[in-house]
Amino acid sequence: MTSVAAPDGVTLHPEHGAASWRAIGTYVDVRTTPEALTDAVDLVAAVVDEVDVALSRFRPDSELALVNASPGRPVLVSPLLVGAVRVALEAARETDGIVDPTLGEVLVGAGYDRTYALVPSDDPSPAALPSAPGSWREVHVDDSTVTVPPGASLDFGATGKAYAADLAALTVVEELGVPVLVSIGGDLRVAGPTGRPVPPQPVRLGHNLADLEAGGATTTVTVGAGGFATSSVSARRWRRGGRQWHHLLDPRTGSPADGPWRTVTALGHTAAAANTASTAAVVLGEQALGWLTDRGVAARLVAHDGRVATTPAWTLTLPEDPR
Repeated sequence: MTSVAAPDGVTLHPEHGAASWRAIGTYVDVRTTPEALTDAVDLVAAVVDEVDVALSRFRPDSELALVNASPGRPVLVSPLLVGAVRVALEAARETDGIVDPTLGEVLVGAGYDRTYALVPSDDPSPAALPSAPGSWREVHVDDSTVTVPPGASLDFGATGKAYAADLAALTVVEELGVPVLVSIGGDLRVAGPTGRPVPPQPVRLGHNLADLEAGGATTTVTVGAGGFATSSVSARRWRRGGRQWHHLLDPRTGSPADGPWRTVTALGHTAAAANTASTAAVVLGEQALGWLTDRGVAARLVAHDGRVATTPAWTLTLPEDPR
């Protein structure tokens, strides 16, 4: 397969209608019709940049940073951030707070206070954790403002990339009228124009990007229109004060989720819905399989010991490639 590296760092495979690049600390993949690829990449890259400016917890000039720095006061924000907050709060409602967007202070106290690449892998400093983490019910959002309660800060680690994938895919469909797959850090959305079939897309699953790049054990499935997401505790890990941390927190304890699942992949009508389900499953631990099954979610769960479990909907919807 030949590839052309564009000046902006995007690797294009025009003959296959595929492109990939790195942004916001992760990877971005786009698939669409070959003739629309360049324009689709431009649209997706623009959305990713806008999301970074609005949602980044690590940029002092982001809208989110301004909101978090103004507890108890409404802050005028863009429609993009309003949408992100509403998606995050919907995830909290759907999971009874298991996926909680107000754990930013816990992550900061645990040492995840900068872009992950800059977080020390082993910091002996003690964690400085808040006494009462999580207050998502007290977040207020209207059409133009967001207010966070004192003692809390928003973090979109669970839904932010998925929200960006949804927004980018729908932007391509609206502007170009072509089917598209957008994946941002493994949160994936497949969409197409109304009334036109969306070609199924093969997707390779692994525990994390390093596993995929190293040629580790993977599973390939074929997905159609909708969302697809994987949550894993095998990446974004660090030590602080002699304790192992990762980015998926259990709001009931304020500690890293410590259940049996290393990786959970789920489907949803959007990437945000899929990520909500996969994140909740990791946090719920032993209760996850029943929770997902009761809600009809197609999901695949991989335990730390390699055991694989799937929900009935997964088997019916996504038969795995036998290769």
